[in-house]
Amino acid sequence: MDESGEMASSGSEVQINQASADGLADVAPEIAETEFTTEYVYLLQLRMGGRDFLLPVKDAAEIVRPMPLTPVPMAPNHLLGMANIHGQIVCVIEPGRQLSLPEAAAPDSDATRYIVLRHNRMRVALRVDAVPAIHRVSEHDFETLAETDVTSLRGRLNVQGMAYDVLDVQALLQE
Repeated sequence: MDESGEMASSGSEVQINQASADGLADVAPEIAETEFTTEYVYLLQLRMGGRDFLLPVKDAAEIVRPMPLTPVPMAPNHLLGMANIHGQIVCVIEPGRQLSLPEAAAPDSDATRYIVLRHNRMRVALRVDAVPAIHRVSEHDFETLAETDVTSLRGRLNVQGMAYDVLDVQALLQE
């Protein structure tokens, strides 16, 4: 927060960490001042290929606006290109292509974002059509996900009466 008590925003990017939710006001103002606790799991709602998915906040390092990509010759279909994010070369992928979603990704708009992932071996970002919300669910509810047969998904979770598939970042990046 700044001296006037207003929530400070980082502009084109949002830093995510477990210590605080500073900067999340762009995505979910209702939890911007909530501390992360071990009693809850925070999940980013991501829109891709006409569907909404959930991604644990702990799996995301930051959210940035789209930027120019450098194409990679002979790359797999889901690799859109390489981006320079804070001096780091990051592979930007279209997860909807890996998940074989029936609809193509929406064209870039003001809502399009890159979700830079936390991964110990790769610098990767997911290109998503939008990040409409952040949801908070109890750890117990998160640990009891409904099973799914898709390897890139941890399972299904009902949040506020809606069923969402929860992405498994490790499995997604191994495919």
